[in-house]
Amino acid sequence: MKRFLLLAIVSLLYTIEVFATHNRAGEITYSQVAGLTYDFTISTYTKSSSVDADRSELMIFWGDGTSTMLPRTTEAELGNDIKLNRYTGRHTYSGPFNYVVYVVDPNRIESILNISNSVNVPFYIEDTLKILDPTVYGFNNSPILLNPPIDFGNVGEVFLHNPNAFDPDGDSLSYVLIPPKQGVGMNVPGYVSPAQINPGTDNVLTLNSATGELRWDAPQRQGIYNVAILITEYRNGLVIGTVVRDLQIIIQASNNQPPVIEGKEEICVIAGDTINELYIATDPNAGNQIRFISNGAPYLVAQSKAQFNVVSTGNPASAQFYWPTTCDHLRNTSYQVVIKAEDNAPIPLVDLKTVTIKVLAPAPENFTAVYNPAAHNVKLTWDANYACRGSDKFQGFSVWRKQGCGYQVDSCNNNLEALGYTKLGETTSNEWIDSDLKRGVDYSYVVVAEFASKSQIGLLYNKFQGISSEEVCVELPLNIPVFYHVDVKNTDPANGSIYVEWSKPQAEVLDTVVNRGPYKIILFRIENGNRTQLKETIAQTYSSVWDTTFTDTGLNTVANQYTYILEFYVAGDDLLGESLEASSIFLSVTPSNETLALNWSANVPWTNEMYYIHQQQEDGSFIMIDSTAETTYLHSSLSNDSTYCYKIEGKGNYNREGLKYPLINFSQIVCEQPKDTTPPCPPVLRVENFCTNDHLDKNTFVNYLSWNFARNCTDSVAVKFYIYYKENNTAQYALIDSVIGAQERQYEHHLENNSLTGCYQITAIDEVDNVSPLSNEICVSDCPVYELPNTFTPNGDGVNDLYTPIIPYSGVSRVEMKIFNRMGNLVFETTSPDINWDGKDQKTQKEIPTGVFYYVCEVYFGTLDGESRLERPLSGYIHLIRGK
Repeated sequence: MKRFLLLAIVSLLYTIEVFATHNRAGEITYSQVAGLTYDFTISTYTKSSSVDADRSELMIFWGDGTSTMLPRTTEAELGNDIKLNRYTGRHTYSGPFNYVVYVVDPNRIESILNISNSVNVPFYIEDTLKILDPTVYGFNNSPILLNPPIDFGNVGEVFLHNPNAFDPDGDSLSYVLIPPKQGVGMNVPGYVSPAQINPGTDNVLTLNSATGELRWDAPQRQGIYNVAILITEYRNGLVIGTVVRDLQIIIQASNNQPPVIEGKEEICVIAGDTINELYIATDPNAGNQIRFISNGAPYLVAQSKAQFNVVSTGNPASAQFYWPTTCDHLRNTSYQVVIKAEDNAPIPLVDLKTVTIKVLAPAPENFTAVYNPAAHNVKLTWDANYACRGSDKFQGFSVWRKQGCGYQVDSCNNNLEALGYTKLGETTSNEWIDSDLKRGVDYSYVVVAEFASKSQIGLLYNKFQGISSEEVCVELPLNIPVFYHVDVKNTDPANGSIYVEWSKPQAEVLDTVVNRGPYKIILFRIENGNRTQLKETIAQTYSSVWDTTFTDTGLNTVANQYTYILEFYVAGDDLLGESLEASSIFLSVTPSNETLALNWSANVPWTNEMYYIHQQQEDGSFIMIDSTAETTYLHSSLSNDSTYCYKIEGKGNYNREGLKYPLINFSQIVCEQPKDTTPPCPPVLRVENFCTNDHLDKNTFVNYLSWNFARNCTDSVAVKFYIYYKENNTAQYALIDSVIGAQERQYEHHLENNSLTGCYQITAIDEVDNVSPLSNEICVSDCPVYELPNTFTPNGDGVNDLYTPIIPYSGVSRVEMKIFNRMGNLVFETTSPDINWDGKDQKTQKEIPTGVFYYVCEVYFGTLDGESRLERPLSGYIHLIRGK
């Protein structure tokens, strides 16, 4: 009897494995046809040798409660037991909404190292389709993933993969690694990052969130791995969709080494210019030959496509990227080209070069600025015949201004706001009048072309700018006073003082005939937006204006930075203008281990070209220890817990004839003590359980935590570790325990609810209680192992008298087990995972004679999002056998 039961179980498992050895990788993409109608493509990469599991059609769930069986429209053998399948179909939705479109198919291939029992894990991929009103937001298509989701690598060699996603609408994309899924909201069981298989400081997996390049430095174990990449699509900062790529990584162990590509990774080009870049690949294995492959959006554009031409073959090999760009290629995001050099080994190794290309609109030409003193305004003009005016994205021009001059155009970094510019406005003409001017100020102007896509009702999205014009600088007449000094003379919390000095208006530009006396200058201190009048000077004639200094006392110069402004009146009470604000230099000092970081700021109308750092000596005097043009300084190699005092001297000028030079001003004095405030590095956490390690006891619900520090960690001194845990995604992390000792880097978390589900993070604490950032988050879910036999013998001999699942089972919170006789009548049901059917009719409690019974069993298990159930219920037949 035991032999019969064992053979039946083995036969059942063999049948499941043959059926399941199938899916490797894939994704879903879509394009908007019209209105609420979309075309979808399911791309799967399967195991060619699994003929019995080949799918000529595949079910897609549209996210609106309906589903469709899509036919396979493409199939291709790719070699290495890999087959490409594409299934296509069209669907029309009822209205705007967020739809999760998904495909689930039994099953993944066997022996995936970072997924438990992968042969019995369903393959699941999904997209989030966010349908917005197309008349407002425009049409939306998902990114197109130009590189296939299977790549090969080698043990000990850097592995690279880039999906090379191209968004046809110019939307921004971001990338993040997530666990692969086996169903809606269900991660695959026992998932760990590939870097956690044989973990260590030389086993690090990273994903570039901007380019999508996955880098694994370096795999330590031969085998098959799967990860998933979530690609999120943004328009005007709004998430408008996601695509999930399920990626398979196949790592071999050979003496082969991948080629190495040399060439540019970032290219900036002005529309109308031609890119002509050479890439050279060399293989360390002299006998290997190299093949170049390249794909990316520039090869897909409608007009003036890019070309990738092989220049030389062999080893080394070279190829040339050639692209004559036009205004039709303008878009708000960079283009991406992936260049792959592949050797000719039986399982080829590759190197990738991810190249980002900015195609920028040219600058407006012949930009000029003319000041009109009578109207007190500046007229800006530029060429109306702009080079990319014919682009369907062209929207006009914007005019930008900042105080001061000296801007240089950088075509690859045209962030005007970061350079201190403020947008004055936009126009479709080729001129602008700026009337909002402060007297005596130098203004720098630039103009740029503006571009955007447009919805059906004319709303703009995915805006971007061209290169700014050359700067034009306008010096307005200096007919009002300007500040020379805001100089801290005394540092004190109550009796601090600041010396303030300003100039008389320049006589040659004041025009005392038009602007007659009496003249009045009022000095204000500004605090929290409010003005406090400090001094008023009145003179009947220009020559008698002489009182231009003031010492402001009774201040808290220890804690506060003070700002001043001047008002200048002519003809008694006629306000001619205000000066620009001027503040004191304010110093702050931040302590760390044997180091003090000095930072200071000053809002002044002149340019501080150099700062001098002064340190106080034991006799109270100050000496200069260094100088810098920056506003930060790091003073290191100091003694912890010793006091050091500093003040900053600023040296500046207006770069105007007739004004005082140099302008010397000091900050307040600040004292501080260095101390160790540097936290340890965040630990690198790993979590194992019987889902991920077959050698662990499946009857004991324990998560085994271990951790270390990354190899590039510069501060790994820790004496204690805090363990944080949360049960699910809706819970908050709580401190559950601590581990004391620098070398103690393991922890066993015993769970009492027969579930392994939860998330963990840890922190490291050093001997002076500095706490590291949180470690990486590791989340684990139950891996339901639950198999049912097809026979039992309730004959009272103490063997197989109860029908139970095959022991041990794990990760199952409850079941819904129903057993029917051949007439379809229910004879037994239970929610207990143990089942324990004794062969009696549950209602009558009479023994049931020998026979065959049919069962249906829904299996429930814990996940991070709560209890879930297997995608499909278990079902089959039970042979009840009486007699000895």
